[in-house]
Amino acid sequence: MNLNSLYYFKVMAEFQHYTRAAEFLCITQPSLSRAMSVLEKELGVPLFEKDGRNVRLTKYGALLNSHIAEGFREIESGYRMLHQFKKKNSGIIDFSFLFVLGYQFVPNLIKNFQANPEYSQITINFHQCNTLTSLTKIKEGEVDLGLCAYMPDEPDIRFTSVLKQDLVCITSVHHPLAERPALSIEELLPYSIIRYAESAGEIQGDIDRLFEECSQTPETFCTMAEEITMAGLVSSNHNNCIAIVPDLDVLENFSIKKIPLNHPNAYRTIYLATSNIKPLIPCVETFFHFILHYANAYKSLNAFVN
Repeated sequence: MNLNSLYYFKVMAEFQHYTRAAEFLCITQPSLSRAMSVLEKELGVPLFEKDGRNVRLTKYGALLNSHIAEGFREIESGYRMLHQFKKKNSGIIDFSFLFVLGYQFVPNLIKNFQANPEYSQITINFHQCNTLTSLTKIKEGEVDLGLCAYMPDEPDIRFTSVLKQDLVCITSVHHPLAERPALSIEELLPYSIIRYAESAGEIQGDIDRLFEECSQTPETFCTMAEEITMAGLVSSNHNNCIAIVPDLDVLENFSIKKIPLNHPNAYRTIYLATSNIKPLIPCVETFFHFILHYANAYKSLNAFVN
């Protein structure tokens, strides 16, 4: 049994006439008759019976046709849905982003994207996840593009710089450094620091480079994957620990101080990651360029980045 045989059967069930069905299929009548005979032999039941000059479905043929017709309707529906992906203004996009971008940047990005009537036929599925998970999903084809940190040794991923976020030191409100208007990197050395886990991407490398000219580095208090839990721990003032994190508005919900760092490289870069192997379908390419354009406008407003 193959798909051609089932399609021939579907057409025969509609015409119930070998000559007309064969003409519709652009094959000879003997070829169609032979295909139906083979199908009946495989199934072990008659599918058609003579009805004068025509044929009609047997009860077995009618039963098979009820399933075949539904199956081909689903196939045709899927084909039409996928066919629309050829257009730049319709389709489905799977989009991943870092948790911290879900508070302000991504909601405003999507609001502006969907405000354009031209994109009303584009559906976006959201995936909030860390950098490692985001890149894994992109490589496996579950996600089309994602906002994340950079990760080295990822030849299958194309990284495009999108945003820069200031890095700040966060302390509890009772910390010895809490009242300082700004801090040098050297002033952080006596205090244990919360570091990022490897799954967070390159951000810990950006932070480590801030200490390259120091004679020592701070002791590690613990490692964590995201900023919200870091802020919660820092606010408890446990062991006077500190953390260096992006300057995020959401951190103001915690009992902490955000203190600028006196260092020219006190920032981290957010990248737009896509597959370096699989081509972008038109609607994803449209969204890709929209993100770049929107991020550039965000920079000019100083709302999120330097």
